[in-house]
Amino acid sequence: MEISSSALHQRVYTPINALAAHAEHLQAQSLSDLLENSDAAQQRAASLAYTFGSLHIDFSKQRLTQETLSLLVAWAQSCGLETKRQALFAGAEVNASEQRPALHMAARWPTNKAAPDGMETAAAFCQQQRTKMASLVQRVHLGEWFGATGQAITDVVHIGVGGSDLGPKLVSEALADRPSRVKVGVHYVSTMDGSQLLPLMETLNPATTLLVLASKSFTTADTQFNVRTALLWLSDALEVEEETIRRYQLLGVSSKPDKMTEFGIPQAHQLEFKEWIGGRFSLWSPIGVSVAMQLGIEHFDALLEGAHAMDQHFMAAPLEANLPTLMALVGAWNSQFLNIPTHAVLPYDGRLKSLAAYLQQLEMESNGKSVGLDGRSINHATCPILWGDVGPNAQHAFYQLLHQGGHTVSADFVAVADRAVSAFEHVNTALNDQEALTLANCLAQSQLFALGDDAIPPALRGYMAQGYRGNQPNSVILLKSLDAWSIGALLALYEHKVFVQSVLWNINPFDQPGVELGKQLANSLYLTLAGQPIDHQNVEDPGTAQLLRKVSEWRQQCNEKGSGK
Repeated sequence: MEISSSALHQRVYTPINALAAHAEHLQAQSLSDLLENSDAAQQRAASLAYTFGSLHIDFSKQRLTQETLSLLVAWAQSCGLETKRQALFAGAEVNASEQRPALHMAARWPTNKAAPDGMETAAAFCQQQRTKMASLVQRVHLGEWFGATGQAITDVVHIGVGGSDLGPKLVSEALADRPSRVKVGVHYVSTMDGSQLLPLMETLNPATTLLVLASKSFTTADTQFNVRTALLWLSDALEVEEETIRRYQLLGVSSKPDKMTEFGIPQAHQLEFKEWIGGRFSLWSPIGVSVAMQLGIEHFDALLEGAHAMDQHFMAAPLEANLPTLMALVGAWNSQFLNIPTHAVLPYDGRLKSLAAYLQQLEMESNGKSVGLDGRSINHATCPILWGDVGPNAQHAFYQLLHQGGHTVSADFVAVADRAVSAFEHVNTALNDQEALTLANCLAQSQLFALGDDAIPPALRGYMAQGYRGNQPNSVILLKSLDAWSIGALLALYEHKVFVQSVLWNINPFDQPGVELGKQLANSLYLTLAGQPIDHQNVEDPGTAQLLRKVSEWRQQCNEKGSGK
């Protein structure tokens, strides 16, 4: 009797086959079954809760068991995770397509601690740049950085996009209410349409405004257009040559010092990071200079300390107790074996309003790929579509669909246990009540996602609407407080999660080839919009050609109206 190749394949034990069989078996078991009020459920909950410093992660509402975790860890081991983790920290060429290491961890390595073999040179360079950054920040804070007309700098406009914007902006927002002696206003500009820049040009004092040009390549069109407009504004407003503005009121952060010099930025006002720090991993480098300008260098150092603590944990902890590894394994289990295509990030703290946007780039730009390191197509789901919003707002927007629609979504609920009270003592009680209500909503929604109708107390089931689906797996990440150390550890946790998942899926998380073609097409279309004939640009798509004609028509009408014709 001939045995089919597919049947034979099913008989061969591999971690992947074992997990697939386990997932099929687990389909009959709901989260309600796993979370029922029993001794076994309580033991399970205790075994799926982990604390690291001021971070606590609860995986008890994930659709998995201890057997699941054992199988997942075996999968990670079979992929050589431990060896590849060591290679990452040793400066091996883990970014194969660009033939370089990925050493963003060096940017947060402490000065008083020896770096691992292979990271020593990188850590020394980063520490040298950190010292230079601290000196520049101090000049601003002491009122010793003077603009082109001799007035001290009071405001910083950080101009970047993607990795040069999302990380610093997130941290600036998250820590804006931290006690600080610093009186420097920091503003972020990323959109290329001028909508963020124009209000700043209308309100800031051009004589006391410092521009931070943050661009790894120093060629990103979005950033270049914004900074050139900002320089023109300062030059016109102050009636000085643009060259002078560049000398006194422009700070450059890039991996291209020669291009910064060519642009007219003095060496003393240049901060550098190397190619082995990817843009979406660059918060820890001088890209974070505006965070230090806003909060003080001590808060920036605490941010690095939190991230480094997570680095140490990731390097040393066994896989079965390693938080980045566990988070990555749980995420891969949901997307690849439970076939959940989207993942929501739901922070229950308005200060973390940019967390989802930051993680969208970190995860989807890193692992949103369908070709493996071996050049072969990947025939299973990898990175899920990541999205989200501040939880209390989301409850009044899309939670209806999540609870009673037909979609299955996994989620991270992020909450803060204790928030520093206001300086206004008479409102502290009211603020504490609001904080308690926010946290209660976070925990309740996590419970409802998991249990559905079973979360409704028996006494109320006859009086409340039914139809809550449940079985939506989710994790709760609890921060003791939202301080620099905690957010540093949190973001490093997600960084290492991305790396672990790239190992599981055999992809390169440190390149982004899919980003480049769109940029090239945009450059061509820009020339058309700037006045060159469409035929010259060879626009093959008739729909796009039609849209370009409509834009031209409407612009002409607006110009005629503005000129009084």
